[in-house]
Amino acid sequence: MRRPLLASPALLLALLASSLVAATPRTGAAQDPPTLSGSWTASALTEQWAVAAWGEACGPRPRPQGAPGGAVQIQQQGSELSISGAGRPWSTAECWEQMPGLARSKHSASGNARSWQTRCTTPANDPRRAVVTTTTQATDTSIQMVEAGQYQFIIQDTTCSASVTRTRTYTLVRRAGEAPPAASAPPPVASAPPPVASAPPATPEKKPAASRTCDAPGEPARLEVTPSRKLMRPGERSQFRALVMDAEGCALPTRPAWSIAPGPLASAATVDATGALSLGADAGEGKLGLVASVADKGVTVTIEVTSPDRYEALLATSGLNEAGESDQAAFAMIATGTIGGRTTAGEDLGRQRKNLFVAIVGGVAACLGFAGLVLLRRGRRRAGADVEGPASTGGVSGERGSAGAEEAPASAGAPIAGGATVAEAPVQPGARARGKICPTCGELYPGEAMFCGKDGTQLVLVN
Repeated sequence: MRRPLLASPALLLALLASSLVAATPRTGAAQDPPTLSGSWTASALTEQWAVAAWGEACGPRPRPQGAPGGAVQIQQQGSELSISGAGRPWSTAECWEQMPGLARSKHSASGNARSWQTRCTTPANDPRRAVVTTTTQATDTSIQMVEAGQYQFIIQDTTCSASVTRTRTYTLVRRAGEAPPAASAPPPVASAPPPVASAPPATPEKKPAASRTCDAPGEPARLEVTPSRKLMRPGERSQFRALVMDAEGCALPTRPAWSIAPGPLASAATVDATGALSLGADAGEGKLGLVASVADKGVTVTIEVTSPDRYEALLATSGLNEAGESDQAAFAMIATGTIGGRTTAGEDLGRQRKNLFVAIVGGVAACLGFAGLVLLRRGRRRAGADVEGPASTGGVSGERGSAGAEEAPASAGAPIAGGATVAEAPVQPGARARGKICPTCGELYPGEAMFCGKDGTQLVLVN
């Protein structure tokens, strides 16, 4: 009888190890990083300018503008981030700088949504050269944005050159999908405040605008309106606040003019001189624009109108506070021009300057039309005289024709003695230098100038 074969100890150990490896769950080579979507807080945007060359023709010297800090909402869409709040919406796929004519020329993003770089430049044919590079780095709990810009252009043979560095930091408050931290019960001590005294108010108090009172404020330069967004239901009434400041941040007593922007819901809303907006009870759902303007410069805030049934759901996802309002202010520059700010506005010269410019252009056009009419009538008279001359026969007519030939120069193609003809030389008008004019302020410049020294607008030829 044959005995059964027994496995060797080495073979048994190998089989046992392979079974343990097969039973062990496999993990990925690298765990995906957590999403960056959620609630964050942003620091104030800081600007630091370095001016290399800046003459009087360049206009006002660039000054730090920045943006206030505050709560923001970040949405991760693929490998890019969209950020709303703390000044204005922004994305990692664009530059923070919003200079007119500046466009994105290069962009790169890491595959794990943790690093971005965007380069923006002006067109090659634009005399205002600008190069801006925005770099954003992120960890699981913080994001830092750094932007460096170089600006250079020439106005009236004056070189204007400056550079800027902008920085902002975002800190995570709560990631999307995570439950808010549970409020811990206060310890039972005798010095604890009563519940009524510690209860938060129903409506959060608005923070005042960063302004100051000055003895001798300047001209209006900035208009701020709060809130910049508002969620309302039909039949409700809301008070909007406006603040006008000069270039130094001094508050002014100027009151803006309030109006409703044209749109489908414009007829269902009214606003008074203080900025109090009222919605009709029959107002439908949609968006409504409220405009506050000073010296022909305005800022528009957005009002979202929704039904009472959908109000709570929209409020929970809108990023607004408990009162349905944004904590940030909408603003517009009234008279301050800057090459590095988010808003570039020319100097406001009023309707009188514009009307004067239109009157000058109209007067020049009328003079040119009158001169053309006179030249046309003279040309017709000369053509009639040429036709009557050859048709006349007889001594008297011939003598008269001869006398006319001696007194006046021969016209083009008219026969003279010997049968030859003399062509009339074209009359060359004297060369007149054509100047240029600014279409915004009406200031006149020599023909070689390209841009207005006051507001940087491209000049046009004077007719």
